[in-house]
Amino acid sequence: MANPHIARGAAARIRTPIIKDIAVSAILFLVSRAGVLDMFPFGVAFFAACFDINVAYLGVAVIFTSLIISGAGIATVKYIIAALLFWLFDKLRPDSAKTVPIEATACGVSVCVGGMFALIADFGDIYDILMLVTEGIISAMMFLVFSKAYRLIQTRKNRTQAAKDEIVSVAISAGVIITGFSGIVFPLGIKLTSAAAVYAVLTIAYHSTLSAAGSGGLCIGFMTSMVSSDAFVSMGLMGLCGLFSNLLKSFGKIGAAVGMIGGLAAAMLYAPGSALPITLLEAGIGALLFVLTPKKLHNFIQAFFSSTLTIENVSLETRVKDYLASRLGQLSSAFTALNACFSDASEKRLKMYSKEIGAMFDEVSERVCASCPKANKCWQSEFSSTYRMVMGLLNKIEKEGVLTAAPQEFKLKCSRSDTFIAEFNHVYEIYKNDMLRTGEAITNRDLISSQYKEISSVIDGISTEIEDGFVFREDFEEAAMNETDKYGINLFEISVVETTQGQLEIFAGLGMGSDLRRAEAVFTEITGTPIGYSGTEKNGIMRFVSKAKYEIDFAVKQQCKDYSRACGDSVSVFKSDDYRMYFLLSDGMGSGKRASEESRLTLKLLTEFLKSGFGVRNSIEMINSSLCLKLTDECFATIDLLSVDLMTGFSEFYKVGAAQSFVYTADGVDTVFSASIPAGMLKTVKVQEQTKRLVDGDTILMISDGVSEAGFTTVRTEWIKKEITGLYDNMEDMAENIINTAIRKSRDTVVDDMSVIAIRLNET
Repeated sequence: MANPHIARGAAARIRTPIIKDIAVSAILFLVSRAGVLDMFPFGVAFFAACFDINVAYLGVAVIFTSLIISGAGIATVKYIIAALLFWLFDKLRPDSAKTVPIEATACGVSVCVGGMFALIADFGDIYDILMLVTEGIISAMMFLVFSKAYRLIQTRKNRTQAAKDEIVSVAISAGVIITGFSGIVFPLGIKLTSAAAVYAVLTIAYHSTLSAAGSGGLCIGFMTSMVSSDAFVSMGLMGLCGLFSNLLKSFGKIGAAVGMIGGLAAAMLYAPGSALPITLLEAGIGALLFVLTPKKLHNFIQAFFSSTLTIENVSLETRVKDYLASRLGQLSSAFTALNACFSDASEKRLKMYSKEIGAMFDEVSERVCASCPKANKCWQSEFSSTYRMVMGLLNKIEKEGVLTAAPQEFKLKCSRSDTFIAEFNHVYEIYKNDMLRTGEAITNRDLISSQYKEISSVIDGISTEIEDGFVFREDFEEAAMNETDKYGINLFEISVVETTQGQLEIFAGLGMGSDLRRAEAVFTEITGTPIGYSGTEKNGIMRFVSKAKYEIDFAVKQQCKDYSRACGDSVSVFKSDDYRMYFLLSDGMGSGKRASEESRLTLKLLTEFLKSGFGVRNSIEMINSSLCLKLTDECFATIDLLSVDLMTGFSEFYKVGAAQSFVYTADGVDTVFSASIPAGMLKTVKVQEQTKRLVDGDTILMISDGVSEAGFTTVRTEWIKKEITGLYDNMEDMAENIINTAIRKSRDTVVDDMSVIAIRLNET
């Protein structure tokens, strides 16, 4: 990822040294003196990680002076060449190479290349090459260590805590700096490195946690003794003393100092007669210097080891509550849309039902009442009571299936009651058969049962998703709290959710004015997945999501049937929250306004369900049972649905009575056929999924039957296969050309609505 830390030098040209360069140069001098196994890799690593490259000439001079004084001899040439090579790399590298891993690698390679020049002059055997590679690896690792420590120092004013890895980095860096004092011995054999090591361990133990004190002591103990065989003894001793100091720090600086001396005394008692790398006198001097350190300096040091962050993760209960509220809200939205569609449908249905009932009553009255002398009285002056009685007969026949006899009230009113009942039974049978022909024979009970079944399936899916469909990544949350603080990002709330497909959602509460690009970079580094800002919730929490591997280039072209004002085909394209791109094409039966309404209703419902997170199969089955409650004759619609997973490239085709689609890959052109009749014709519909794995550059073509049936040849779709293999810079040109070719093959007439969706998968 792009390195989000503060730049070491932003100037574009070499500058003259200033006062603040003195302290960094002094540290570089000490670090360059630190050696291990006759190697001095630390100076170049510190130079690359912390020294301002715009005064690199000063750093090279300091490294040269330090190595000469330390007696590095001919090896000095190796490190000077390495420093110059990294300086050159920093000046010539592109912006894309400004990342910590690349810089660390460049540092290690520079040391190896510089060492090759030295080997040319004095080559021994293969061991020299192995040691050179080892030195390059050490330099790269120390670059990372120095970078973390330097970043903590640079950002201490805006920090609320030091992360554990930063404390370890500071401890290792301190150990290397202290090693630079090697060879300086005061009277009574007091080694400056030992006293400084005690002081450093006490400082870390006093201002940090127990675990940080122990690890800091281990690091400093090892780094300050790595030139001798006592390295591991010193490491264990300083780690133990660090723990004792931290345990007694509640008694103040004196308590921490007593803990240090106590730890050393315990080691002496445990190993009587053994020569420890640190004497009581050296430990006492280091402890005394620590106690005498002014409070102001301790407060300054405290900025590097602040207490643990006070922000808290959102509780599991709250997170689950919010998630459930979100999912149920989506569920509510989908059924609200369904209700809106059927509220409108109910009004139309009532008008249609009233029209059919009125026609049936007219038919019966013409057969029975036309020659009756009381006809005018019954159907005009007493219309209300007559209509009420006839509606009573309708209710009874709908319950019993047939009228065996007229009710007593009806017999008293109608002088031809028996004839009326006989004709009513006959006309009702005709009415019922007509309803059967148009699909109305499917009972409300069956349809409601089907709807309930689909709703149950949807809710079961949500239940499974809640139980197994996601996990909260607390490891990422803890890392995010530490890392954002390093880069000056004020984070007061964090929640990281990972789905079973490996997709990440990060809900972060960031302070006003936070750098979103830097936050994206930090979250990307933590998770190892490209993360991008998605939006801000109503409560101000910002949502970040893992970026998709693929993006879609697509185009939609439609052409109405000749002399038709409305296209009977409808198209919907949208992207869901789970990194899927949906392409929907529906062809209403026939053409014109009526077909357009049918296809638009189908896609409106399907889109609402899919956006709410329902499965494709459940959504189609619910819509099919809904369309069975059709308002007019032949209210059918095809469903052609393509779902593309932008994370993996897997694509799923669902075809319900739709025309074939075409997939162009490196292996050729495949055809995807429909395995079902249009939705709304039968109570159940066969929803068969067809899956294909797509990669960068693959092309998909979705068409309506107006395109697939264009032409007058036996195999009408062969021309489409040739068109999809053509070289098109964009999908707009492909869709346009296919529509024009279809019209031309139909002798410049459009006998049916034409729709084309041209899709190409591109890797981001």
